[in-house]
Amino acid sequence: MIKCMKHRLINIFSFSDTAGRLDYFCTWLGMWVLVIGVFMIIAGSTVDQFLPILIITLSVINIANACRRLNDIGKSRLLVLLLFIPIVGLIFFIYLLAVPGKN
Repeated sequence: MIKCMKHRLINIFSFSDTAGRLDYFCTWLGMWVLVIGVFMIIAGSTVDQFLPILIITLSVINIANACRRLNDIGKSRLLVLLLFIPIVGLIFFIYLLAVPGKN
């Protein structure tokens, strides 16, 4: 488990790797824990300075995470654009969590 977490942290911005269902969910969950933690830390100071950098970084991590999952199930990486459509993005997120990867 620790080996898997170390590998994912080293390759957090990798678009060409693969990610299983659990790996995809753990990276997504860790991303949101990071957001909540950063906002709690900088809540006393001005959030406006860090917000654009945080949004860009989390967007890239989210896109990379979805691309790794799409590589695992053998689908085109262009499908990652579905995540940005409000209702369709939620359904697509659940689809990525549900569909098993190819061996």
